[in-house]
Amino acid sequence: MRIVVTGATGNIGSALLRALDGRGHDVHGVARRPPAASGAVSWTSLDLSEEGCVPELDALVGCADAVVNLAWAFQPMRRRDYLRRASVGIVERVARAVLATPATRLVHLSSVAVYSPRRSSTLVREDWAREGIPGATYSRLKVLAERALSDAAVTAGARDRVAVVRPALVGQRTAGGMMLRCGAPAVFPAWALRGVPVVPVDERFGIQMIHADDVADVVVRILEQPAAGAFNVASDPVLSSWHIAAALRGKPVRVRQEVVRAAAAAVWRAHLSPLDPGWVDMALQAPWVDSSRACDLLGWRPRRDAHEVLSEVVRGMTHGAGATGAALRPRHVVDGLLRAAAEGSVARRRFT
Repeated sequence: MRIVVTGATGNIGSALLRALDGRGHDVHGVARRPPAASGAVSWTSLDLSEEGCVPELDALVGCADAVVNLAWAFQPMRRRDYLRRASVGIVERVARAVLATPATRLVHLSSVAVYSPRRSSTLVREDWAREGIPGATYSRLKVLAERALSDAAVTAGARDRVAVVRPALVGQRTAGGMMLRCGAPAVFPAWALRGVPVVPVDERFGIQMIHADDVADVVVRILEQPAAGAFNVASDPVLSSWHIAAALRGKPVRVRQEVVRAAAAAVWRAHLSPLDPGWVDMALQAPWVDSSRACDLLGWRPRRDAHEVLSEVVRGMTHGAGATGAALRPRHVVDGLLRAAAEGSVARRRFT
């Protein structure tokens, strides 16, 4: 199978390339800043956020049996015009290219952030309302992207060629540096996470996680079976704030979620953090999902539970861990400060 993977150098993309390796497929990666060609993966350097990419994108898709769309901009969070172009705009372009072909299939990587806020601790399935989390830009863009994809599939009469994966928070050790870069000021040293003195906890908080390798496993199963429709992906159990405090080895201190959110917003307004408080809203409000459809239809089971994923992510963050390539490069304070001086803060500059 000829498979084109957009956004192939990121957190999930790197895991998907590992999962596809040795399975006999012809894999082609697309990224703004691809690595040097090596192994079984060929590469194209292409900025899918620009309209000028369309001819080359059409040519790539025209030769593919399947396209996996992972391309999505998380930063710069203070440039919402660019975020929309490099998220929803990419989905629209990729969907047009794929659905203009007679048989090419599309797997789109979405998020549990598309779902409306939770009302209880009951796990929700793929038919839960999808209006997003109020005030969260990332959530709103994920909603718009799914709507655009759905409209395109219906118009083309090709819903049976489209699959959507909605993972919980995705982590792996080599994404630790990237996650810390997107969520903490450049001056914050990674090693400081090893000695966090206190961690705010609230009984109402809970978050699901999933390892990047387990998300990649779902995508491979969708491609090879093949399958269509939406699939929630999360590992058990739902993690409480006490679990996070234990992973950080900090003392749990009861603080209401509203206080945490207000503090995050104040730090954002003061330009002291690259993290939009909408991400806090998602952590506090996103529903917890039921992954049984992926288990039943695809024969999938996560290989790591949420505790293992959290521990691995924390280890990666405390070491500023990364991998080869620009998207997952290791995080260092000196590098962050030099880039900030030359290009501006992470939350404002285009390429992070």
